[in-house]
Amino acid sequence: DAKEEVLIQGIIDCAFEEAGSMILLDYKTDRVTNGEELADRYRDQLDLYRVALEETLGLPVREVSLWSFHLGEEVRL
Repeated sequence: DAKEEVLIQGIIDCAFEEAGSMILLDYKTDRVTNGEELADRYRDQLDLYRVALEETLGLPVREVSLWSFHLGEEVRL
């Protein structure tokens, strides 16, 4: 239905402005074997966060990353 409103609830762990654009970072504790697996799990969530930030703040999101506590590394999307 075109009139149906869809709401999504979530909290962005970390977002900050740098040189006129936004950096988006989300922390994950999943026990995964590699960064690609983690990115696949959360790509849709981070895409929604990106759109929300851009629409709310009117600034482009330049970088989106996950920080994996299990792997001890950043996973860029």
